[in-house]
Amino acid sequence: MARVTLPESVPFDYQYLIQVLKDYSSPRNKISLMLKNKEMIRIKKGLYVASLEKADPFVLACLIYGPSYVSMESALSHLGLIPERVDVVTCMTSKRNKHFVTPAGRFSYTYLHVSAFSTGVDLVSGKSGGFFIATPEKALCDRVSLARSLRRRDMESFLAEELRIELEGLKLDAGRLKDIGKHYRNRSVQSFIGWYFASRKGR
Repeated sequence: MARVTLPESVPFDYQYLIQVLKDYSSPRNKISLMLKNKEMIRIKKGLYVASLEKADPFVLACLIYGPSYVSMESALSHLGLIPERVDVVTCMTSKRNKHFVTPAGRFSYTYLHVSAFSTGVDLVSGKSGGFFIATPEKALCDRVSLARSLRRRDMESFLAEELRIELEGLKLDAGRLKDIGKHYRNRSVQSFIGWYFASRKGR
């Protein structure tokens, strides 16, 4: 039979492959052969791409483990709020913490209580599909929430030194930040929100 045509950049799953290979006497054997011949790459059990170069890590992140969305350092870097390139795709999930090492890179998932999980998240289009990513306000709240008992007076040094954020250029949506803050029962998040509004006074 002719070479199997697969999506060039869009990830696909096992059920898709079975449908594409339905005319083969043994689709499972064909899948094994295609993997051996590097006609496709298995990201994890049941999830594949035809090309790592064309696959979007953020799109993969939401498919590898879910429900989840890209947040913290990965979102902050993507949004231009921190200067560093991030080697691990950092995500939040309403399930337990998880870490994956895949041919497409490393993916880390941190638990967030369901009451705060779904607020402040956008669905955006990547180069190989859509993915969920935190807004700047949500990404910062998620990251700050992991720093235990940060006080307002500690916040400037934490943001500038730990995250290397340019504080003079930090402009957040005040209404969105207040709304997101209502869903976090976390002292550090409340300290961050209080610090932000205090820092904007007189500017």
